[in-house]
Amino acid sequence: MVLALALVITPTVATANADTKIEKEIEGGKVTLINDTDKKVSVHTGSGSVSLNPNGGKTSFSCDTGKSVKVDGDVIFKNTSDFCGETVKLSDYL
Repeated sequence: MVLALALVITPTVATANADTKIEKEIEGGKVTLINDTDKKVSVHTGSGSVSLNPNGGKTSFSCDTGKSVKVDGDVIFKNTSDFCGETVKLSDYL
């Protein structure tokens, strides 16, 4: 009986989580960050880290509002809905 109940509930929970994630990605979109400076930087986007080459290195990440974006360990901005769907130049925040 317990096993049967678990089999019925588990797929429903997984589907609900997947739907929420899809809605969040559609709502928030992506932010593109371009390194338009002349130095190589390490960027932490709140969900992962990436190294960006100077003069054009770029990355895109989910626009999760409230998450901090750090460059070389320093917070340069926190995601707000204003950043969603936008391309951000690194030099504007350093």
